[in-house]
Amino acid sequence: MLAGTILVAPSLLGRRTIDPGVEATALPEHGFAYDDLAAALAWAGPEGVDYERLVADSTDLRRFTATIAATGPRTEPDRFPNREDRLAYYINAYNALTLLGVVEAWPIATIHDVRGLIEPKPGFGFFYGQRFGLDGRKVNLYDLENETIRPFGDARIHAAINCASTSCPSLVGTPYLPETLDAQLEAAARGFVGDPRHVAIGDDGRSLVLSSIFQWFGGDFEDHSAALGGERDTIAWIVRHAPPDRAEAIATVRDSEPTVTYAGYDWSLNDAL
Repeated sequence: MLAGTILVAPSLLGRRTIDPGVEATALPEHGFAYDDLAAALAWAGPEGVDYERLVADSTDLRRFTATIAATGPRTEPDRFPNREDRLAYYINAYNALTLLGVVEAWPIATIHDVRGLIEPKPGFGFFYGQRFGLDGRKVNLYDLENETIRPFGDARIHAAINCASTSCPSLVGTPYLPETLDAQLEAAARGFVGDPRHVAIGDDGRSLVLSSIFQWFGGDFEDHSAALGGERDTIAWIVRHAPPDRAEAIATVRDSEPTVTYAGYDWSLNDAL
């Protein structure tokens, strides 16, 4: 979740490739399996991630990342015949690789502690400088988000992918699965919009304070709102995905042509301790 375009000469990147260090899990004859990720996500919840425990026992996480390093929609497309199969895979991959990036750098207080040879902006070392195996290739988190996940055209992904920071949406304790993906994304969006840390009505009742995510990726929310048949407007997207009581209140504020500001982003680690 590194906002903006980064252009840097390859010789200056100083990229580091992260190796899970374990063997991939054998997959079923058809489809894909997220059991290892489910076990790793046992340490995640609304209050954050228990990184101490995850670091102490990272075998499940490492097995899952070794598995996605070898297998995915590009290398074995028959396992991922539908859009939901592919999007679930990439959301889970992003979250798992983010966790692995923290585990490999542990102990850290923020992902900004992971630095490359150069640091044109905070977060560069973590999101751009680290490379991971994925689907037979090497990727970084910046490209995975912006070149692979965002083109699916579903802004709810911004409530589902987690950047290991306090101001990120919560990392849920279960993988995203193809057969339940729409409901899971809807729940993630509702939880994100319903949390006053991310969407707050000002004390004057005529202003909104939004997460910086809505500023960085405003076009995604506008396009998705329009694709769903609504106005090409971020607040319209928020109203559509808010819990009913919050939706009514936000819609009332929106009708007053509110002042919109964006909250500062807290990049401290989303550590549950």
